[in-house]
Amino acid sequence: MAVIATVTSINGVPIRLSKERWLHVIEHHEELEPFQREIVLTIADPDLVYLSPVSLKPSYAAVKSIPKLVEAGLARNLIVHYREVSHSDGFILTALVMSDERVERRFRLWRRLR
Repeated sequence: MAVIATVTSINGVPIRLSKERWLHVIEHHEELEPFQREIVLTIADPDLVYLSPVSLKPSYAAVKSIPKLVEAGLARNLIVHYREVSHSDGFILTALVMSDERVERRFRLWRRLR
């Protein structure tokens, strides 16, 4: 599996963006194709981080306000879902954009870590 980028999460875990996951992101959210760098940086320096509810398979959602998204006519928040498999490995699941209101609704049952 080809790795496009690796970044460290707030827990100190290396998180991979594989070619397969990148293709998944842009297939489902083609508007994010010019924002690969911002997707990786959202994990490295998020504004907010949420941990999934106990009833779900553990995953994280990093949230960052990106002015360039608004300039492109999108909502301002970039959401990057990722999973930490171990203390030394993790991977990006997907990425999408959301409004402030939608972030509040979507993550109301998730635990806020940051």
